[in-house]
Amino acid sequence: MAERAYWLAWSQAKGLGPVLLKRLCAHFGTLASAWHADGADLLEVEGIGLGLGSSLVQYRQRVAPLDLLAQYEQEHPNFWTPADAEYPALLYEIADPPPILFYRGRLELAGALQLMPSVGVVGTRAPSAYGQRWTRRLAQQLVAHDVIVVSGLAKGVDRYAHQQTLDSQGLTIAVLGTGVDQVYPSINGDLHDRIARHGLLLSEHPNGTPPDRAHFPRRNRIIAGLSRAVVVTEAPARSGALITAQLANDYGRDVFAVPGSLDNLNSYGCLELINQGAQMILNDMTLIVALGQLPQLNPAGRLEREASGDQSGDCSTASPTPPPLSPAMAQVLASITDEPTSLDNLVQAIAQPTGEVLATLVQLELMGLVTQLPGMRYQRC
Repeated sequence: MAERAYWLAWSQAKGLGPVLLKRLCAHFGTLASAWHADGADLLEVEGIGLGLGSSLVQYRQRVAPLDLLAQYEQEHPNFWTPADAEYPALLYEIADPPPILFYRGRLELAGALQLMPSVGVVGTRAPSAYGQRWTRRLAQQLVAHDVIVVSGLAKGVDRYAHQQTLDSQGLTIAVLGTGVDQVYPSINGDLHDRIARHGLLLSEHPNGTPPDRAHFPRRNRIIAGLSRAVVVTEAPARSGALITAQLANDYGRDVFAVPGSLDNLNSYGCLELINQGAQMILNDMTLIVALGQLPQLNPAGRLEREASGDQSGDCSTASPTPPPLSPAMAQVLASITDEPTSLDNLVQAIAQPTGEVLATLVQLELMGLVTQLPGMRYQRC
């Protein structure tokens, strides 16, 4: 209870965002310890300078965390902090986890995240018949294989993902850019109520918070953080779904995209993701097969972080004597070491087009010479 109070108190301090809050907790071990630390010690936390440090010291002098918590719980009874056991451990792994997470619905879904894989399904607000169909097909397969479907309860792809999941008797989590009591857009009123009864609504904003354009890009990080992998089923070149995909990649989660027609502008975002290294959805089972190859969750609900030498996948079957390689393949292989490296770093080091590097990586992977790790990272077998 005390640590919960300090998470709340620190979260209300001006100038202290989610990134700094997590750094503060990591530096002092607990936010209770940080609260009672000397002002000079606060300056040891990266990102806290003299100005912010001084204002935080003054803030602590006029706030009583336990009193603040008691009052806040009366006004907002349904929220978690990272100090609460119900707070999703997978979400806390990201660099900027929300310090306050408001909820409505089936609370057991938060616990289910520690036992079942979860996939974010996102895309355009105006999907074609093709985008609608593949969103539904993928949601059906995810439900059939006991995967939690996470999305943002927007119009379009989000709506079809949530709807199909519920129609298939599956589990779904909606992350909102409003308070969990607010229906937005209005077309999703019935779906909002269904998720409140059979799924889980989450938001970093308290009840009563109306729609705000600035909130929706920020909520995308929560969708990515709650997901083991993210799939974009259809999206134009400029789309919030691409923000979610980029965040997922930054967080070390796998990114998938459904390829579409060059004649459809709503496919350009997905095609660009694939060009940048996202994994292509080739059939209904692509996601399901890939989920079985992702790092497993440990009993605390976090992703297992194995030593790099143990992340070799099927590389134990590789031949000790590499077969003859073309000059292009040899150049790519020479740029990969036993330490994982990202696709972006490889492209920069080799100075070849991304598509050519990816094609070469696929050949090397089939030959058992390299292996792909989550987050589009590669290492030598």
